[in-house]
Amino acid sequence: MLNRLLKLIFFIISSKNIYSNIYKKCIKLIKYFKKMKDIPLPTKRRLVLLERLLSGYKEKNITSQKIQELTGWTSAVVRRDISALKLNCGATNGYKVEELKSHLEKMFGEKKESLRCCIVGLGRMGQALLDTSELYDSPFKIVAGFDSSVNKTEVLSSSFPLHPTTLMKKIIREEEISYAILTVDSDEAQPLTDLLIDCGIKGIVNYTPCVLKVPSEVPIENVSLLTALETLAIN
Repeated sequence: MLNRLLKLIFFIISSKNIYSNIYKKCIKLIKYFKKMKDIPLPTKRRLVLLERLLSGYKEKNITSQKIQELTGWTSAVVRRDISALKLNCGATNGYKVEELKSHLEKMFGEKKESLRCCIVGLGRMGQALLDTSELYDSPFKIVAGFDSSVNKTEVLSSSFPLHPTTLMKKIIREEEISYAILTVDSDEAQPLTDLLIDCGIKGIVNYTPCVLKVPSEVPIENVSLLTALETLAIN
């Protein structure tokens, strides 16, 4: 009886420690995602590019002026972006590169572990994206493609399976796909977006000219050559 009681007490103490650790990890994750959410989108984009830049940088320190030379951003913008991370890795002769790299990799790496993606629409743009070499050595992996034309899914050559859109919900859930690259015609854009949301997609890269309606928790990156050129012309 005493042995059983001791085992029960030990189990309760162990459980408290386990739940305490889980609780601490959950709090840490909540704080991390809150920090990410509070950072403006333009700043996030620049920090992603800064992470890539630093991955090939050989010096121990880097100044905001040097980052300005390499990127074209003003040194004031650089300092403001890095300050958004609330890090203490500055130095009188610049930022400590390894420490800054480590924080950026952790910041984006925690959200980029084995992220599975799909292409929706296999027209000219979608076919161009079948070459996934740009994603090499990144955590993003395209694992499926979809099109309303069964003929395209059978004829096109790809390193990953191509399916008719009628199987989209089934495949997305089976393959645990998180992100979609949308390259369909305008009349298909919103209906397929609604279907993607229903499938649990966490984010969409939108190559269509449409302004898509999505829930606030689902981010969209709009990619348009025309919009980019018009923005350049305005500037």
